[in-house]
Amino acid sequence: MANVEQLNLIKQGVESWNQWREQNTNVKPDLSESDLRQANLQKANLSHANLNKVKLQFSNLTGANLREASLKKSKFQEANLQSANLQSANLSGASMLEANLQYADLENTNLEGAQFSEDVLLNQTNLKGANLKGATGLSSSQIDLAITDKQTQLPDYLEEEMDDDFLLQM
Repeated sequence: MANVEQLNLIKQGVESWNQWREQNTNVKPDLSESDLRQANLQKANLSHANLNKVKLQFSNLTGANLREASLKKSKFQEANLQSANLQSANLSGASMLEANLQYADLENTNLEGAQFSEDVLLNQTNLKGANLKGATGLSSSQIDLAITDKQTQLPDYLEEEMDDDFLLQM
């Protein structure tokens, strides 16, 4: 469960939240299981935070720092994560339906079992080293718009599709 003081603080706005984070660099915030739907968290420092099972539907997380945050089973339906830093975050089992992940940095992020939809925007999204095993709802055309490398682990159904595409090019 979320730390009530921290939850109240983030609801006061990003400016006071980020100021508190600067003054309390050793604290790992716990906002787990909280309801932050429609929250404006643009440029919020949520690095290393426990955000497991947080409701973030329709939230604005543009440019937010979620580096190494735990976001297991969180809900991001129609959330704006454009240009957010999600490096090495844990988004296993997260619901990413209709999320905007354009220009976001998901390098080495765990997205195992995450749910996507055809409306998820992945233009220039950094998926280098990301684990997408067991993820659902992604298409090869979405992955083609993202930045991947040999360490990117795609869901089995996409790896097969990509292999077929390779064969068609011969």
